Formats: sequence, C-alpha cells, structure tokens
Amino acid sequence: MGMSSAGVSISVHALHQRLRWVYPILFDQVVTRSTPPLREIFTRYPKVVHAFSHAGSLGWVPAVIGMLQAAVAEGAHSRTVLGVFHRGLYKIALSRWLLRWIFDSREPPSFAKVLQTFKEEKVSDTVVFPEGDNCIIGDVYEIRPFRSPKFIELALIAEAPILITVHRGSEEWGKDFYVPSWMLSWVKQWQPSYVRPLMKNPVLNLPLRFHRIPRFALRSALYFPRISYEELSAKPRERWFQLQTEAQRIKKIMEALLTEIPHV
Repeated sequence: MGMSSAGVSISVHALHQRLRWVYPILFDQVVTRSTPPLREIFTRYPKVVHAFSHAGSLGWVPAVIGMLQAAVAEGAHSRTVLGVFHRGLYKIALSRWLLRWIFDSREPPSFAKVLQTFKEEKVSDTVVFPEGDNCIIGDVYEIRPFRSPKFIELALIAEAPILITVHRGSEEWGKDFYVPSWMLSWVKQWQPSYVRPLMKNPVLNLPLRFHRIPRFALRSALYFPRISYEELSAKPRERWFQLQTEAQRIKKIMEALLTEIPHV
C-alpha cells in the first residue's frame, strides 16, 4: 500500500511482473556492475535510497527497467519500492503517462509524505533522480546540476545508505534543439527555472527518438553520508548547505562512475 500524495509503493516482484515484457523489446544486452555486489546490498540493508543519473528526459525508463531486472536476478523479489520524481517530469505528456503506468504516480509527491512513507511504512527502496527536469537542458552525456539535495535528508532520516547508479545507452533517445535568445521570454512563461541554465547552454533535449538499445550499461556504488540526521542544523540555510555538500559529493561520484562506462 502507498499514499497517493507520496507516490505509490509497489513490490519489486509485482513491478517486475508488470514490466518484464518490455525488457527484451528495449535491450539487446544489459551490463551491470555494482560495488559492493547488488545481492550483498539487498541482503544487508533493509532500506536503500537509489540515486540515478538521468541522461535525457526519458533516460529514467531504461534505467529503472534495467536495474529492476538486475535486482530480481540478485534476490530482491520481496523488497518494496517507491518512485519519487521531480514535478517538472509531470509536465511532459509522455513522461507523465509513463509515470502513471509504471509507478501509479499521478502527481508530484509531497516531500513530507515521502519522508513519512519511507521511514514508517514497509518501503525498502526509494528511487530518486536528483537532476530532475534539468535533464532536458544541456549535454545528455554529462551529469547535470541537481534540482534539490533533499534526497540526502531522506536517506539520513531512514538511516539508509545511498546506491548511486549511472548509465549509458539511452542518450540517443532525445534530440537536441537550439533555443535562440528571442525564445527565452516564451520559455520564461512556460518554465521560469529553465531561463538561466539556457542562457549558459541554449540546448533543450526532447524525447523524440526511440529505438532498441544495443548495449545498456549500469554502474553502481554504495555511498554512506558523512553526517547523521541528528547533526543537521535546525536553521534552514545551514541545513540546506549541509545537504548540498553531501549532494555535491554524490554528483562527483556519479561523474567518476560515468568515466568507467565507455560511450555506447
């Protein structure tokens, strides 16, 4: 069971049953590597926050399905997962439909409810994509700035490690569009937060090309935050800085892990 305002939790087994027919359609080959091995992680840690890279606005789809297949193969059938996605992805029609179909997620989740659900309910795994809708701006082969560091707080309050996962293979699902300066006023009306990033890198990557992925690669590493929930400041600005410091460490790890995967 889950909470509608926090997304809907679903067992890994049920999610795999729902999506397993998609796997052979999407991929020719999926290669996974994790440090430590996934089976050890799922056996040892009752709760895990999964922080994925994005690689385009629909890059989360093969990432979730590829990791799901690997998790089932490594004995995660009995675990329960909660998907948490940035509200900007609900503004993209295709992404919104996929979120409803895969995770029964009909609206952006409330962070307070996500915290409560992950800490108090029988949810073992929470999936987050920290880049959020920044994934459609700039180079899909790079890790884009994180939308928020709040997922760190999620891990801290549940005393859960963070499994950082990056991937390659789905980058060509998107098509780059140059955004001329005269269009920025229109962009400001549609999504004001995009204006400043587009002034630096005027490229939008939109999900307009879909094809079978010959080789999809996932690389994961387990991370333990350097602070505890009790050490977080009660002052909002200081608390944000603490979380942001941890988030930047994770971003650097993502960038390093990407270098271990050849362009495919």
